[in-house]
Amino acid sequence: MTQHFVVYSDFNCPFCYALNERLGAGGNGEGAAWRGVQHAPHLPVPVASWRNDMAEDLEFEVQSVQRLAPELPIMVPAGKPNTARAIRATALAYSLDPQRASSFKDLLYRALWCEGADLSDSATLVDLAARVGFGPLAFSALDGRQISAVVARWQQDWEQTRVGAVPALIRSDGKQLVGLVGEGRLRAFLKPDNPVHHG
Repeated sequence: MTQHFVVYSDFNCPFCYALNERLGAGGNGEGAAWRGVQHAPHLPVPVASWRNDMAEDLEFEVQSVQRLAPELPIMVPAGKPNTARAIRATALAYSLDPQRASSFKDLLYRALWCEGADLSDSATLVDLAARVGFGPLAFSALDGRQISAVVARWQQDWEQTRVGAVPALIRSDGKQLVGLVGEGRLRAFLKPDNPVHHG
């Protein structure tokens, strides 16, 4: 039986991108419930180019992903976008068509980390949604109260875990795995009969 788990993730985190790709490979993500959260809600709209120390930090993060997941394509974007709209769009997509929503989610990660797209831009989100079959009118409800409530609940649930970081996997038995780890450790965590320590 597949162990159910929740994935707390933010599109503008390169480690979240890498984990999302690994979960999607070989059916590793079966039983996963994706929850988009903002770990940096202060970021501006539109995205601003990062310079000096911030740019160096971003480059270091990308280099870390390249070491931990050398099989994945990744580039250094100009900066990290505010992901509020992207998370809302994904929440709406899941309410409309979960299968297409999963493809949309994957496309958003890749658009940022492989193409440098600004995920805070509404037109970009509509274009990416159209690529997986969501019509242009599908996202007219992006500001609806129901979607706001869903996204707020995701954020609150993540904050209540007190992990304080993304990506975070929370298994249904309460076990946690935070950050990007090796594939062997990830597979072990995803097996319900394999004990894994917190951390």
